[in-house]
Amino acid sequence: GSGEYLGGDTESRLGTWAQGGTIMTKFAPTPWRGDAKAVVDACRGSATRLGGGSVDLMQVHMPDIIQPFARFGVENRREEAHWDGLAECYHSGLAKNVGVSNYGPTLLERAHEHLAKRGVPLASNQIHFNLLYRRQGSLATVAKGKELGVATLAYYPLAMGLLTGKLTGASLRHKKDLRSRELLRYLEGGESPSGPFAFPNTAGTIPKGGISTLLLVLEEVAAVNQKTSAQVALNWVICKGAVPIPGASNPQQVLDNAGALGWRLSEEEVAMLDSAADALDWEFNGCGFQTADSKFVGYGFEKWRLD
Repeated sequence: GSGEYLGGDTESRLGTWAQGGTIMTKFAPTPWRGDAKAVVDACRGSATRLGGGSVDLMQVHMPDIIQPFARFGVENRREEAHWDGLAECYHSGLAKNVGVSNYGPTLLERAHEHLAKRGVPLASNQIHFNLLYRRQGSLATVAKGKELGVATLAYYPLAMGLLTGKLTGASLRHKKDLRSRELLRYLEGGESPSGPFAFPNTAGTIPKGGISTLLLVLEEVAAVNQKTSAQVALNWVICKGAVPIPGASNPQQVLDNAGALGWRLSEEEVAMLDSAADALDWEFNGCGFQTADSKFVGYGFEKWRLD
């Protein structure tokens, strides 16, 4: 908002493409955009670009982690100002619902309490959560959301396609882009690269075999239920109490994602998948500059923690 829109023209296009749909938007806190007014201005800008008077859900993108002077002992955390901004968006009618993203249990509870004092329900908390990313506080965050009545929205529920069973070594091996190289390493295993072109090395070293043992169990459970591996992986997220928000780049993927609805894995099947995921001593951290627990901000990665 206020001349500092950080995206392209996606919202303007969505105003036409997604008429009648539910649209979520986010405010990304930065050192120069961090007070309550900045949140309200961003929400107003989004509502204008979307062609309406309000947005369905306005979220704060992450904790106030971009602290360029923290290494010198100077921090200026402004989460409470962000929450005040969300409250203003809600009470003014600019946002029908408000939420946060990448908040762990402690910060989620603080935000919930702060907003409740202003008569504002906290609708959602969007976090990275899937079968390959459960240990860094994700499960505890889902549990805290249930306790508080805050919906957990799970991004990367299919781990960038790894859990669909459709990515293969043959389809990735000839590709040279960073994302494909790291997806291949997750899929089959491999050593971290070295040298000046290794940065950012998000995947790290993955033991030989990669996710093959988990994919076998996914396929087994999928066959029993006459579903796809992707549908099983999404249903696992639902069974854990979160709402998966998978991406889709074509109509067939939309239909495949929808096939995760209307049924549930058995407790035994969930336990089988949990066990297969537990057997891996590593987790999916993202690929390249799209990471599971941080944001690249020019001078390096700033991280958040769910625990």
